[in-house]
Amino acid sequence: MFMRGYSIGCLVGGMDREGVLVEIDGRIKRLNAQIEIAEERLRYLEEVGAPSKYRILRSRRDYRVYYLILMGLWLIAGVLLLMHLKKSLPASFNIPLLPYLLMALVIAVVPAVYLLMSKGKTPGTPMDELGELERAAHIVISGFYIPLRRAVETGDPEGMKGLAEKLLNDPILSRAVKMMHEGDPKMMAYALYLYTVYNERLRDEVEDALAALTNRPLRALLLTLLPPNGAGGERAKAGE
Repeated sequence: MFMRGYSIGCLVGGMDREGVLVEIDGRIKRLNAQIEIAEERLRYLEEVGAPSKYRILRSRRDYRVYYLILMGLWLIAGVLLLMHLKKSLPASFNIPLLPYLLMALVIAVVPAVYLLMSKGKTPGTPMDELGELERAAHIVISGFYIPLRRAVETGDPEGMKGLAEKLLNDPILSRAVKMMHEGDPKMMAYALYLYTVYNERLRDEVEDALAALTNRPLRALLLTLLPPNGAGGERAKAGE
């Protein structure tokens, strides 16, 4: 059983540290594979001319909105003209024009409001989604896993605390972690903090964190704090 006075270097020493590094390298390899897949799909879409096709479809969608606005304005003008001419028509010509005016206003106003609300916002395309996925994977690798690997390898608790702060305060990294399904950034930050301040009195907190934590490298890191048969078999679960 590890004692309170043990250093971070001892806690990740030997095979335990190597096991954590193996988990980190595995996640980096998986993310790099996703980057390669995204790049291949982007190249394929470029080859088949998908970007230009989506631009055409987007412009057609915008034109439909303008057509509706023009149609509504044309109907409003027509109804107003009829209301003006109604004064010179026989009294028997008594068709209520207000409902038609309201209908014309709806036809014109609703598309106009939609156009104003969507101004500056363009619907995403598969190319946009692939590009965003590729950027997120790069961010997670360079902003989380590489610094984590360095901190584990060198036994650097301050580096781990800094990484926890970054997970909590950097919205770009936090969003990328969620997008790549690497875990809950807040839970991951808590695991790093818990690791750096660990003593025997915190064993229950470590076991609770392991029950909620889904990030495999950080699970492996917390498991180095527990004896081989601790945490109710959590070590066996981490290797599944």
